[in-house]
Amino acid sequence: MGRVDTMTFDGLAESIRAGRHRHAARCLVVGVDGLSGSGKSSFAERLAGALGCPCIGTDQMVQGWDGLKASLDVLATGVLGPWERGAPARWRRFDWSAYRPSEWVSLPPPDVVVVEGCCVGVPPAGDHLGYLVWLDTPAEERRRRLHGREDWTAFAPFFDSWTAQESTLQEGARTAERADLIVDNRLATPTAWPDGRVVCRRAGGGATG
Repeated sequence: MGRVDTMTFDGLAESIRAGRHRHAARCLVVGVDGLSGSGKSSFAERLAGALGCPCIGTDQMVQGWDGLKASLDVLATGVLGPWERGAPARWRRFDWSAYRPSEWVSLPPPDVVVVEGCCVGVPPAGDHLGYLVWLDTPAEERRRRLHGREDWTAFAPFFDSWTAQESTLQEGARTAERADLIVDNRLATPTAWPDGRVVCRRAGGGATG
């Protein structure tokens, strides 16, 4: 289970920068994974701020409600793979309002980047991560947060199918077990961590800090 501890975002950022990473590459990719409603976006943005690096959400790579797996292939082959080679990433953004593909995005490789989204820790995308965080949030709390989001009305008809996609991809992947850090996010909200401190459990992943 690992030891339970508290850590500030600044401390976590320092640990990530100084640690031994599971995947050596010119671009250090920090992945933030967790099931829908676990608080990935809020956590990732806060961590990226502490690291002083970009934060990319994979929602913009998902081409519709049934496109979770395909988005992870785009992440692996169109974004993380090119960055490892020192080449720009390239993907097509999805316009959820119009529900159709939008403009192409090209981004040169950063030194450090936080990538957050459902199943980003699952191979093949997960194989490119230098550090992996798993947000552990109970199902009832995740569902409560989803119901409170502005996009819940649009998400609700697809909730079951999206959850099924998540479950299929996570099955056997042991993402939480492989994570370098597990965050107890049951009490966190988008405005949480007022003192910049989170409750963590170190897991058995490949990086140390």
